[in-house]
Amino acid sequence: MVKLVVADDEEKVCRLIIALGDWERLGIEVVGTAANGLEAAELVAREKADILITDIRMPGLNGLELIEKIKKISSEIKIMIISGYANFEYAQQALKQGVNDYLLKPINREALNEALSKMVGQIETEQKNHLAIHDFQREREEEVTKLRKVLVKDLLDSRSLFLNEELLAEKYYFHAQPGAYQAVAVKRDVAITEKVQTSGEFLFEKLKEILERELAKECNDFLFVSSGEYLFGILNFPIRNNENIRKAVRSSFNQILARKDFLGGAELTAGMGTLVKKAEELPMTFLAAKRAVEERLVEGVGRMLEIDSDGGSLFEKKLTGKFTRNLENALQTLNTEEIVNTVQAIYKEAVETPRVHGWEILELVCQCGCLFILRMDFSDKTELQKEFERNCDNYISTKELFGYLENFMVEKIDQLIAGRKEDSVRPVRLAKQYIHNHYQEQITLEEVSEHVGLTAAYFSVLFKKETEIGFAKYLMNERIEGAKELLRETSLSVGEVCRKVGYNDLKHFTRLFEKSVGVKPAVYRKLYG
Repeated sequence: MVKLVVADDEEKVCRLIIALGDWERLGIEVVGTAANGLEAAELVAREKADILITDIRMPGLNGLELIEKIKKISSEIKIMIISGYANFEYAQQALKQGVNDYLLKPINREALNEALSKMVGQIETEQKNHLAIHDFQREREEEVTKLRKVLVKDLLDSRSLFLNEELLAEKYYFHAQPGAYQAVAVKRDVAITEKVQTSGEFLFEKLKEILERELAKECNDFLFVSSGEYLFGILNFPIRNNENIRKAVRSSFNQILARKDFLGGAELTAGMGTLVKKAEELPMTFLAAKRAVEERLVEGVGRMLEIDSDGGSLFEKKLTGKFTRNLENALQTLNTEEIVNTVQAIYKEAVETPRVHGWEILELVCQCGCLFILRMDFSDKTELQKEFERNCDNYISTKELFGYLENFMVEKIDQLIAGRKEDSVRPVRLAKQYIHNHYQEQITLEEVSEHVGLTAAYFSVLFKKETEIGFAKYLMNERIEGAKELLRETSLSVGEVCRKVGYNDLKHFTRLFEKSVGVKPAVYRKLYG
């Protein structure tokens, strides 16, 4: 609805204008009238009016002064002035100052509504244009936000990403200035047994608000992006602000730790990357921030951590080589006890290494798990490796992490053993089904073994191993059970039953039946038929 104010020092003129306007058809709401220029200006400002109809001569502020004041309040307001013939030249001057239309007294209904209709059309066009511009700006801002977030994704995907200030601006819309760069990483950890009350998205959104507020005056540009259970930050700032940056990040981290309602039972660890002075070194500080977070495996959670320049101490131990050799021995026999011993030996040597880093331990466990996966006969090794590494990243102590590696390997070995057992049981199960359906016929071991896709010799051994009685005995038992059912449920003679269950010799059948059941077929019928 378009809002309109009428201003005239003659009340009857205001009433006349209100009476003549076709407000409902035009979509206009008259929000008030004013008797002088000052009142008119206040009313327009208060009601955020779209149209002002005013006399050219007004007490308090004359027409030109009022127009000037109103335009400062709202540059887009439409103004219609009313004047008599004596003030026509004055009205023309007002038109040059941005007045949209004028009417001569006495006011004509048709001329008034035609002028108002024209103004409403202009307002609607401008509103559509503003909306289109707003939508374009919003879409543009969303696109820029997406492109800025890609910087973190690319840094996560590649440790050797090439960057410079021009590329940061043109590709990622990150507007850096000469000075310093530093990455920040915050990890949210949730115990498997915990029921967390808040989501990571909510927690990181609150942390971002605090960080952005604390860092706004210190940075040239900064970016915070959540990815899974991480919040990553890229900071660019004058190098003289280094200490202030550190204090701001620590303050933000402590503020969020104090909000137990935000944490909802989760644990947080922050990691500060190394300070670098070139955009080309951003991957270095980004990796350092993530590794600093991984130090929680040895330092504990709930802290802001950094790493020293030490390149690591586990490499010289060559633990992955030792793991691989021991793994080969364990996999030869699928011995889960040897698997456990292999993991425990690596764990013991790793934790007893002086000055060992958390990130080294994480890399070691990930390498051992991936070597195990590659050595095993899994259908989708690549996806299983990714899942294993994601799960490793969710443990907060060295002991828990190695425990996961141990359980993972034992579980997969048990699955493999069960699968192999199933592979051996399946042919026997198919053979049993075939015997049950065809025992009335003159079936042979060769026929059944061909049905299940095995050689007769191998099938015979496998079948006896699983059933403990062998093929001939099992077939006989099926036939005897079939005979017992026919004797109980039908009036067929013993000879007919004999033939029905696959025997041609009645004496042989009777002897087998009595040996198996304890009584002759005829007696069995008298007892149970």
